[in-house]
Amino acid sequence: MIRYDRVEIKATKTPEGFIKDSPVIGRTGLMTYYNHDGSKRIEYRPPEEAFNADSLASLLGKPITIGHKAMVNAGNAAQVQPIGTVLTGGRQDGNDIVADVVIYDLPTAARELSCGYQLDLDETPGTTPDGKHYDAIQRNIRYNHVAVVPRGRAGVARLNMDGDQVDDEGGNQNMNMTKVRTDSGIEYDAAPEVKVYLEKLLQERKDEQAKVDKLQAKYDAVLSDLDKAKKDHQDAMEKQKAQFDEAVKARVAMLQTAEKHGIEKADEMTDKDIKIAIIQKVRGDSFNLDGKSDEYINAAFDMAKDEQAKHADGMKNQRQQLMKGADSNQNEDEYDVDAIMAQIRKDEAVAFGTKGE
Repeated sequence: MIRYDRVEIKATKTPEGFIKDSPVIGRTGLMTYYNHDGSKRIEYRPPEEAFNADSLASLLGKPITIGHKAMVNAGNAAQVQPIGTVLTGGRQDGNDIVADVVIYDLPTAARELSCGYQLDLDETPGTTPDGKHYDAIQRNIRYNHVAVVPRGRAGVARLNMDGDQVDDEGGNQNMNMTKVRTDSGIEYDAAPEVKVYLEKLLQERKDEQAKVDKLQAKYDAVLSDLDKAKKDHQDAMEKQKAQFDEAVKARVAMLQTAEKHGIEKADEMTDKDIKIAIIQKVRGDSFNLDGKSDEYINAAFDMAKDEQAKHADGMKNQRQQLMKGADSNQNEDEYDVDAIMAQIRKDEAVAFGTKGE
């Protein structure tokens, strides 16, 4: 994590005109920071972290800059243009940390200090020894630079400078500040590097959200395809079942027709073979169906069924007429059955073009 603290400068001048002081660099206690959405987060810097020997030693030789342009290193020092140096490591002064500094030139109306440092943030909330709440603890603090800023964390702390060094007082109070607007619409002043960092975070979040939205769209499309495939499968299964039921029904009807016509072993025959057998049964074996199309065979089969039905009705009527011609008091045993059957066979032979036996 990177933090910028603000403290007071109480300065004096050297014979060369340099500003020399032993200001407060930092302190223990609670620090208030703002999240990018404008909400507050309270961080606690306990004494054992503030006055840690390695942390205090990290102040020695660090550059003093105008504002927080960046975390300073050998690669960007020329662009940052430090205006001074921290001469000593930090040391404890009550609850504060002080260090000796020298500022060679101060071309700004800013009169306060802000430390730039890195740390490890322990996201464990708790309460201070005096019962105040905090959201996280600052640990392993390592200083990078000290910046001169228009307004420090200590509030009204200011330099006591000669008049020729404060002619621009008030004219450039915010020369190193810039407006930062969060995605929630909150706007406030911040150092330029804070704005850059915040905008980078916001852009990264937008990019991540775009990726999430894209994945969600793909996921929704897959679900839609699965639902459609499932419905199509169900429709196909229902169609196949209906077709199967219809085929079974038609086969049963065909076998029943074959049975009525006395076709043997019809269950071993195809529907087409059964139709041909029935046609030849009705019209005689000499009825030639070789090379005929399925449509022709179907039509001939339908005609044969119709003729057979008409013939059956005719035979029934003929039997009834023969029976009526008999004496109503005559017993059935007294009928000339042989004569009746001979007449029926004769009529069948005429109807189907076959020779009666």
